[in-house]
Amino acid sequence: MTAQAIPYRTHRSSAADGRAHASGPRILPMSLFVLAVVAVFFSMIFLRISLDETAFELAELEAGIELEQSRQLDLRFDIAGLQDPLRIANEAQRIGLVHPDVRVAITVDLVATDAQVLHQDAPVRALNGARP
Repeated sequence: MTAQAIPYRTHRSSAADGRAHASGPRILPMSLFVLAVVAVFFSMIFLRISLDETAFELAELEAGIELEQSRQLDLRFDIAGLQDPLRIANEAQRIGLVHPDVRVAITVDLVATDAQVLHQDAPVRALNGARP
């Protein structure tokens, strides 16, 4: 029995042996890792941009809400001024509306429903009475 020596293989000898893809398994995981890191980086940038856009829209809506609330307060102030009894009395006197000296009640004998039509010859009576 004779023993033969097994040749010592180095990286260079494996490439020379026909295994050129020995460095391939090292490059593929590294390139996938780099690609994943780049994808995560760009997704973080996209999320940040979308959050900023939402924040700008929210700030714009809040400014609009403040404007409408101030407008509502102004309208409430105007309504309060228009409902003032002194202003209503002055305006009524300006256009000629005054309390009558004699109270007159008017009664109508014919009462019509939605389906009936009022006749022109319906009697109307005025009742004289004292002023309230």
